Amino acid sequence: MRVGHVVLSLVASCIMLSAWAGEETSKQAPLKGPFETDADGFILNWLIVGPFPNPGDRPDNKGFFVDYLKDAGGEANHVPANGMEIAGGGSKGDKKVKWEPYAQTSSSMISFFDVPHLKIENQEEDILTYSACWVEVEKDVDVEVRIGSDDAYKLWIDHKKVGEVHEYRSSEQDQEKYPMKLTAGKHLILIKVDQDYGGFEFMLRIVTSDGKKVPGIKVWNLHCPNR
Repeated sequence: MRVGHVVLSLVASCIMLSAWAGEETSKQAPLKGPFETDADGFILNWLIVGPFPNPGDRPDNKGFFVDYLKDAGGEANHVPANGMEIAGGGSKGDKKVKWEPYAQTSSSMISFFDVPHLKIENQEEDILTYSACWVEVEKDVDVEVRIGSDDAYKLWIDHKKVGEVHEYRSSEQDQEKYPMKLTAGKHLILIKVDQDYGGFEFMLRIVTSDGKKVPGIKVWNLHCPNR
């Protein structure tokens, strides 16, 4: 009986310790990386969540104006994490979808049709996604965040909306340029891209004013411990 009590006590202690450690690790939410931008400054490593509904016909697709992150802080305040579930997903808004990592290895373009965990069909219509990452710079630096998208997008950096384009268009490099100063340290980038029909993609790079890669820039993804 004493042996049984000892075993039960040890098991209980392990469970409590494991729960405490998991809680502490979740609070710390260590960053996964660093990754490099490519030679032209394009970010190729992202966390992506979706799809979400974007109902209606152009120019009145409604999902672009819906905050699908409202139950997780809202678009402006949301802090994504690998494995975090978001309600309201799927083409009908009746599913939970997860933030999961994706790495582009063959081009500078992030085509959502190529992202396996989104499980969307090629040329699927009337949906949207969110993508996020952290960039880190070694010292204060003046940069340009340059974006091309198909179709519309909203862009937040450090929880502040810095750009919004609601157009139905094909993507091209550097369709918009946003000059800004990044202070030394890490900065959260969140971009929402919607899809009417046709292509569904974006490309984002961070460069100097003359279009060159920012020296020492790194990219991180938020990583939560296995549950």
